[in-house]
Amino acid sequence: MNSPMSTTEPEAPSASGCEPPIETDSQKQLRLFVTMLTTRLLNKCNALQGRTQEQWVAHMKTLVSQTMEGLTVKGNFCPDGKDIKKVCKAVQKELQKRYGSKGLVQTMILQEDATIDADIAQCLQTHTRAFIAEHKKKRSSGSWWDLDLVLALVGIVALCVIYVVLFLLFA
Repeated sequence: MNSPMSTTEPEAPSASGCEPPIETDSQKQLRLFVTMLTTRLLNKCNALQGRTQEQWVAHMKTLVSQTMEGLTVKGNFCPDGKDIKKVCKAVQKELQKRYGSKGLVQTMILQEDATIDADIAQCLQTHTRAFIAEHKKKRSSGSWWDLDLVLALVGIVALCVIYVVLFLLFA
């Protein structure tokens, strides 16, 4: 019986004949972050208009794959929408600086040239790496309001409340 997450098609083995590496939850979060960041960048640069869904999805996959090359994250990685906006804005600024204006950035993206795509992916990668380092620094600051700790404390309190209620009901 297949689980909802499994597919009926077997995954293709890698070139070495080994199974593809299994992504950790943090790596999946990173891939999702890069995908959302790339989508937002293409949208903000008006590079989705006038193209078919197949065209922009294929272009986006190329950019995401190139951006993900060599990117890793250790430990918890759970960015939010604000983080995507912040990193996207930094990427946009840098690309506008490189190419001259928002209109020229749009023109360059729409060319789907391999050299330009590599440059855009490198820019996305640089800003994503900087965000990961910043995110890691914030998480290692030792703040007890860390989401994981808060969730653990809420869980413990909920269990205690359940035990007290059950004790009072059956005592």
